[in-house]
Amino acid sequence: MPRPVHNRLSALTALAALIALQAALASQAVAQGLRALPAQIEHVELRPGWQTEDGQHMAALHLRLAEGWKTYWRIPGEAGIAPQFDWSRSQNAASVRARWPRPVVFAQNGYQSIGYVRELVLPLEVTPDRAGRPVVLQGEITIGICDEICIPVDLSLNQVLRAGAPQDAVIAAALRDGATAAADAGLQEITCAITPGDGYITLKIRADLPRQGGAETLVAELPGTDYWISQAASRREGDALVSEARIRAPGGGAVGIERGAVAFTILTETQMLTHRGCTSGG
Repeated sequence: MPRPVHNRLSALTALAALIALQAALASQAVAQGLRALPAQIEHVELRPGWQTEDGQHMAALHLRLAEGWKTYWRIPGEAGIAPQFDWSRSQNAASVRARWPRPVVFAQNGYQSIGYVRELVLPLEVTPDRAGRPVVLQGEITIGICDEICIPVDLSLNQVLRAGAPQDAVIAAALRDGATAAADAGLQEITCAITPGDGYITLKIRADLPRQGGAETLVAELPGTDYWISQAASRREGDALVSEARIRAPGGGAVGIERGAVAFTILTETQMLTHRGCTSGG
């Protein structure tokens, strides 16, 4: 015997109310999640990417900011907040290597900073512990975002990386905008002159490099150390690109460096050139 029409309508009404309630709760959860981030962040995610032929996964951190806002490169320059990454909670991930795309150099409150305007797609090369199995990429990330003021932001992101996904055009474009060897652009030699100071040393750097066109910025790094390194404006002296950096040890201790361990990046309006090591000279 068929049920009365009013009973069927009551059931449909109840179902519709349940669906509406679930949708409202879901919307509320999304809104609460968005309120955990500053309004200046319009979008953030880990893009799952694809698996390369050698078994690694190519994922990416994708960050999009509000108009006028910036975030920072691994070396933020004279003003800014260096990004920090903790991937230790990831599963089946032996290592995670950031493949930084070319940043821009910009002025901020009278200082020189290095970073990305409005958007950053940071490729992440993930090597699995066990080949052929999915990777759960879990990141605890601290970044700085700046306009007139700077705000540190903590992000907790996760993504499952599986084989079989097609190549991501957004990540691939960021990889194409990565670093190339400075020798390919005509670098002949980089020399470093070291001058001791009171609790620091000054490193004067000369790169024998043809003019690359437009503004050029030479950045020095000491990978694997916790030394503080300043960055001064780069200039041309004849055919050489010249810069100076002050280096301090934590706690004001003695500074000791090996010239062969110093890493250099030369930023231009179209390229990011890299080189490792320098010889004695000035």
